Amino acid sequence: MNPGNQGQASFEKILASIRTKLPIQNPLHGFVHNNVLQLFEGKDFHDAVREAGILYRANPYWPEQRYTDRFKEGKITEKDIFLAIEHYLGNYPAIPSLAMLGLSPKEFFYRLMFSELAFNDDDRARPYSPQPELLDSHLWDQCRRKMDGERLVLSRSPVKWRAKGYWEKHHNESFSLSIHPLVIRLISSYLDQGQSFWSNPFAEKGFWHFFRASLECTRDFATDWERVAAERLRSLRDRSPEEIIVLELSRKNIPEEVWESYLLEILFDLKGWAGMVNKLELEPWQATVKAPAIKLVDFLAALVVLEASIDDWHARAHSLDLTFIHGREETYELKSYQLALALYQITQSFKLDERWMQRFCGAELVRLIDEIDEAENLHRIRLWHEAYEHHYYREALEALSSHTQRARPRADLPSAQVLFCIDDREESVRRHLEEVDPDVRTYGVVGFFGVDMKFASLRSRRLVAQCPPVITPRRIVREVPQDPEHGVSFRKLHALRGGSDLSLYYNSRTLFRGFFSTIVLGVLSVVPMFSQIFFPRQSRVIAKKLLRLLSPSPKTELSIEQGEPGQGYTKKEMAQIVSTILKMCGFKAPVSTLVVLVGHGSSSSNNPFKQAYGCGACGGNAGIPNSRAFAKMANDPEVRRELALLGMDVPDETAFVSGFHDTCTDEFLFFDLENRPERHREDFERLRKNLKTVGERNAFERCQRFSSEEARASSAAAVKHVKERALDLAQPRPEYGHSSNALAIVGKRDLTRGLFLNRRSFLITYDWETEAGSDVLRNVILGAIPVCVNINMDYYFSCVDNDNFGCGSKLPLNLTSLLGVMTGSMSDLRIGLARQMVEIHEPIRNLTIIEAPLGRVREIFDGHPRLRNILRNHWMRLVVFDPETRTWWRFGHREFEVLELDLVPLRHFHDSTELVTKTQDDFAEIDA
Repeated sequence: MNPGNQGQASFEKILASIRTKLPIQNPLHGFVHNNVLQLFEGKDFHDAVREAGILYRANPYWPEQRYTDRFKEGKITEKDIFLAIEHYLGNYPAIPSLAMLGLSPKEFFYRLMFSELAFNDDDRARPYSPQPELLDSHLWDQCRRKMDGERLVLSRSPVKWRAKGYWEKHHNESFSLSIHPLVIRLISSYLDQGQSFWSNPFAEKGFWHFFRASLECTRDFATDWERVAAERLRSLRDRSPEEIIVLELSRKNIPEEVWESYLLEILFDLKGWAGMVNKLELEPWQATVKAPAIKLVDFLAALVVLEASIDDWHARAHSLDLTFIHGREETYELKSYQLALALYQITQSFKLDERWMQRFCGAELVRLIDEIDEAENLHRIRLWHEAYEHHYYREALEALSSHTQRARPRADLPSAQVLFCIDDREESVRRHLEEVDPDVRTYGVVGFFGVDMKFASLRSRRLVAQCPPVITPRRIVREVPQDPEHGVSFRKLHALRGGSDLSLYYNSRTLFRGFFSTIVLGVLSVVPMFSQIFFPRQSRVIAKKLLRLLSPSPKTELSIEQGEPGQGYTKKEMAQIVSTILKMCGFKAPVSTLVVLVGHGSSSSNNPFKQAYGCGACGGNAGIPNSRAFAKMANDPEVRRELALLGMDVPDETAFVSGFHDTCTDEFLFFDLENRPERHREDFERLRKNLKTVGERNAFERCQRFSSEEARASSAAAVKHVKERALDLAQPRPEYGHSSNALAIVGKRDLTRGLFLNRRSFLITYDWETEAGSDVLRNVILGAIPVCVNINMDYYFSCVDNDNFGCGSKLPLNLTSLLGVMTGSMSDLRIGLARQMVEIHEPIRNLTIIEAPLGRVREIFDGHPRLRNILRNHWMRLVVFDPETRTWWRFGHREFEVLELDLVPLRHFHDSTELVTKTQDDFAEIDA
């Protein structure tokens, strides 16, 4: 095919399709949880992850051995297996030739799960599958006679168009050792956001110009194949990157219908860098500082040219014709002996009478073997995963259903109402608080509290989006000093300190100044470094005291009033924000005199994934600004009057207080207390004291998952341990974050109060009785459920294959370009989560349970494209408890169906502290 306008037009469509398959990732400063395969959500979960697994060279499920181990441990039962098969059959039929076996579809899938088939397929055979012992000589003779002279090509691999695999397999020539170091050096240098001392002179010209200039200027020092690449670029001087890609594909005689898969395979050799290039081209504002002029097509053209050059060089070196390598087929064939062995295994594993095969000819049996081989590779692992999920889903639903039979709603006026984020880590905090102080009522709302803003702190002029990534911030809010003079002096001192730190950073990376600064500063930094490593908590206390002494922070407030265009909110907008959140919580008159809004975040040292431990609803940042802004809005008398017009009466004596929970140290902080009325001092101090106790208990519960025996001994030891853990420079596990998340429960707190959920559930408050329509429920679901699914999927994929969907161990990671991390000094830009963040996680898709009339829920999910996709394509599971009919409904394959649940006895404990020391159950009841 000759490249031309038609080829160019086809390439543009292909490039658009390629973008939809690249990993979704943000730079580390904005690292929030995404479903790395979000753009595959238009396909059924199992089909999508199979396709993605090929692209990512990853396993979309645990190894089969992990599931069979769970079966032996009782974490998967026979009941779970049959339930999983029944559910699975709704979407996937058994093999076409099933009638030959005389089995029902359920029997076939059940026996397939426990079969021991090893067909000698070298490309896909499970390494732990032993060859069968031929104990039945009569059956073996029958199988030999039936398969005499038969053959079967088992491999279903596509035609190999790249030469890469050929060079690696037959000539031990590794692309990852030749091309990748060069590409990584170039792209990391070009995208650098300030890690290097020198600025990028090609930042505005584009990566393609940078790539050509780099190969040209290093030509005299380059390897042989790099010189070939430089010559190739010289001959293509007048061609655009798009034209070069089309030309190179045409030279290799690659059919246009496989261009996309060919180019995707090249990009997925360095999928992390490709994903970041795509992100910065489409969303340049996501860059840490400023995105250079980067285009995916430039990066792709560079990869295509380099691969074509090294192919030519290898072909010359080995005297090979590339036309025999591009488009080659590699197949695996079973001969008659292996087919007889397969037939023997099918008869034994499926528990068939040996006479079953006599009714069929050899060709029919070969077709059956082929279908069973394909079914084993396609269905078997899926069924084990479905059974594993069903076990947890069944336990969760039976526990919740049984608990609701005994739960009693509370009608008394609480002493305080405390709003927490929906975060699963706050499930235990809310539980402990209700145990310590039964007069307090807790709620779960999305942690940005409806304040979608860009925020600038006193210490930084940079605007930070304090809202979920799917929301575009509407307003700018700034932190300002209460005393302007103190604020000016603080800013000057802070700017001086920041400028000196930056100057020191860059000077240490130059040749001569770096030598002298390292000698001087190396000696001076010995004592602080020694104390940070061996006495992290004490050194942090000393550092804070010195900072307060040398640069005392002024008292601040948030400027939320509407000023210049885009700055702040009107009173009506403030009232709308406050009203929306309070209605979501089902606030009814009378409101308690104290309402506390607890944002959350996480403090840790030397942690590239710090944003992933923060509040996802606040863009991975701490929720302090949102909590403070909401409290200030709600306390404003004018906003109160506007609230009354919206039907939300908040008494004058009610005070809103801003709080913050550090999920790593389990400490609670409060802000703007000078605005709190004096009459609330006693109630507030009681709550603050109780929250201190809650933090101690929560730390103790969290420490049961850590390996430190000392930390598990008492609450005091646990508190000390979590604080030191947060400050330890060598600690790869400051906290476990969202590990083990599996549920999202939307409903009244009465539904779950007193039920131990083992920190595995997002808790979202919604009172179905407070509205006749579905507007509030729509806001609740749209604001929370996609976030929960994103977090769940991020942990799922990083858990099942951490090397390919995640980013491997934290220990050898190094920051690169101020954008992401590499393993060691030279690797692909890593995606997903670190191994230490998911090592205790169980990969289960999110089960969302909603307490609301079924019609409301159905209307919302049917009316929203993404919700409809993730539900109908089974990226999540949905169960609805209709409180009007007291009926449980489960979404099956295409529609809701009534769910019958057994009542189960739950273990009872006096409080959570007693429970976590005596059992590891996921569900139990607290009698406090």
